[in-house]
Amino acid sequence: MRILLISVNRETVPAPVAPLGISCIAGAARRDGHEVELLDLCFSVDVEEDIARAIARCSPELIGISIRNVDNLTFPGSVSYLEEIRFAVEVLKRESMAPIVAGGPGFSIFPDSLLSLLEIPMGIVGEGEDTFCALARNLEEGSGVPDLPNLLRAGGCPVLRKNTPFPFDGDAAPARDLLDNRRYLEMGGMGNVQSKRGCPFDCSYCTYPLINGSELRLRPADAVAGELAEMALRFGVDHAFFVDDIFNWPADHAMEICDAIRARELKISWTCFATPLGMTPALASAMRMAGCRGVEFGADSGSSSMLSAYRKPFTPDHLRAASEACRRACLPDAHYLIFGGPGETTRTMAETFALFDEIRPRAVLAMLGVRIYPNTPLHDIALAEGLVDRGDDLLLPKFYVSPRLGVESLLETVADHAKRHGNWVVPGLGIRSDPALLSALRRRGHRGPLWDML
Repeated sequence: MRILLISVNRETVPAPVAPLGISCIAGAARRDGHEVELLDLCFSVDVEEDIARAIARCSPELIGISIRNVDNLTFPGSVSYLEEIRFAVEVLKRESMAPIVAGGPGFSIFPDSLLSLLEIPMGIVGEGEDTFCALARNLEEGSGVPDLPNLLRAGGCPVLRKNTPFPFDGDAAPARDLLDNRRYLEMGGMGNVQSKRGCPFDCSYCTYPLINGSELRLRPADAVAGELAEMALRFGVDHAFFVDDIFNWPADHAMEICDAIRARELKISWTCFATPLGMTPALASAMRMAGCRGVEFGADSGSSSMLSAYRKPFTPDHLRAASEACRRACLPDAHYLIFGGPGETTRTMAETFALFDEIRPRAVLAMLGVRIYPNTPLHDIALAEGLVDRGDDLLLPKFYVSPRLGVESLLETVADHAKRHGNWVVPGLGIRSDPALLSALRRRGHRGPLWDML
């Protein structure tokens, strides 16, 4: 079967992100014997023309579209991507009669709403490799669209979720040869790699368990190191980002990956998301020796009451210990904070400011308000407080800001503190995050986290 896969993500701030998920689908489909073309619209100058040319080249019998995000997640400078996603789908419908199936993390958060908005027949919620290949086989055999795990049909029954063992090891690697890897590197992007799927934590606002499930599925450490080696040798990738929800949990798996990277003597640097839990001096040192150039902690707050409100499984003391472990290992650390969640007050904000003045990480990345997603505990809170309606599909972004604080007070208080502290970055207010500056740094060949320079 001839298959066209399209990544519709066009966001390049703070850096262009190569579409790992859809390259996994491409690799799985090719291994099933299909002819696959992948169109990445990230750098497209004329989306309509590029789509038309791709369809003319491959005459697809099945089209898959990957939706990474529906907006930029940033308050108060929120930007929706819905119109550009809808435009791409309209062009596809005009140029081809092939059935369209949607997928990707953005789709998995809003599956029913996006099927309705885009007027397409089906989509895959969560992992897609097995489901997409089974769908293609059935269509190729002329047996129609079956009931498959993770497959949602417009107006159909609720989807049956199923997460498989980690699908791509050995010959099952992502089809990176279908991506413009050189362009991503030239534009300051980096390679993406995944060592696990699933997140066992239950943060009040988070969609990761909705996308990848709550059960951790780990890749063998040597398989991860082998993929990094191929990225470096075959595609010239010199810096990679671990897209795991949490790289260092469980800590022993992270240590095994570090050991495997060092055993191969890989000349590739990397960055990752992490939790303060389990970030010991020994692990931080091992990560640094294995090429890690920066750790991004999902700290959220420095206030005990706010950490409880966000359902974080750690305390301010864990944040202190994690930052100290990184400092002792000479490993740069950044902490993402969210201001304005349920129960936030000027007092809890002051507690957060005091903690991060104390521990002084390399960077503090402050987000304002909390994006409300359906089927999360935060959504229930917003409904109870009358901040959203039950009929609101939340495709257009809405942010929770504590009624005890208010938007004006939130913005002024964070801006005042950030401007007086050189290690603070506030994308929503443009503080040390000007897109022109970020682009200039990327064009100069900077790899890895920009927060290490800002």
